[in-house]
Amino acid sequence: MSVSERVSQWIAQTYPKPTIDPEWLSECCDWISSEHNLSPSTHFHRFIEHVEAQLLQSNLGDSTAPGTGIDPRIVPPPPAVPNLTRARVGRGRGQRQHPGQGSRRQKQTTGPTPLLVEIRSITDIANSAFSLLNTHQTRLDRADLGLAQGDANPNGEQQQQIDEEDEGPIPRFPRGMLRFELSDGCTTFRAIEFRSLPELELGVTPLGYKMLLKSTPIRNGIAFLEPSNVTLKGFSTEDHDVHSEQVFVRSLTRRLGFPGIQILHPEQGQGLKSR
Repeated sequence: MSVSERVSQWIAQTYPKPTIDPEWLSECCDWISSEHNLSPSTHFHRFIEHVEAQLLQSNLGDSTAPGTGIDPRIVPPPPAVPNLTRARVGRGRGQRQHPGQGSRRQKQTTGPTPLLVEIRSITDIANSAFSLLNTHQTRLDRADLGLAQGDANPNGEQQQQIDEEDEGPIPRFPRGMLRFELSDGCTTFRAIEFRSLPELELGVTPLGYKMLLKSTPIRNGIAFLEPSNVTLKGFSTEDHDVHSEQVFVRSLTRRLGFPGIQILHPEQGQGLKSR
């Protein structure tokens, strides 16, 4: 079926950037009509609720048109770590940079048009990578003991085990300043929690979680998030969230300078393992 004009207008007004792929939207509407027996002409509000839910659960790389989101020129990838030895050798007299030279950058934002993005990775930069890895390993160990939240059994054996081992519930990650990799489906860029977004939590917020950015400042290619320029939409994307643990651990081991180290699940053995 062709997408009704009313649905197209709602999508364009609610999620104007990046552009929702017309073919994806058409297939989405066909599926909703057949699966839920709904028509946008007679059940518009219920129909559009399903459309929005499907969009927010989708991989934006599949549901949006490439190149219609954020301008990649304002969010360049981080520069490569310079070779300090070469830098010293190549520095000669008369090549010293004056204070402030080349450091001025034009103030940029994501623009006044709401930009739909999804979380591709999340970590905390106010706490050490070592501390986060320790918490992560403890969470794995406790989960293996069946002490996850909501995992109690009617015989009270779980509570007895907690008391005997004095382990307590699965710990939360320490909360400081979150750092993200966000994507509009085509361009991935860095972002930090400039002011607290308490609804987002490391170890709880799934990958694929959607948010709308509006006039969000961009400095040195990094988006500065705060409640005034972010609208949280929620949901998750299975394609991304299934790899959340690997993505998280990889980011921490890179911070530690050991990108070849991986965390083992309790059933695989304890501690860290070199690849």
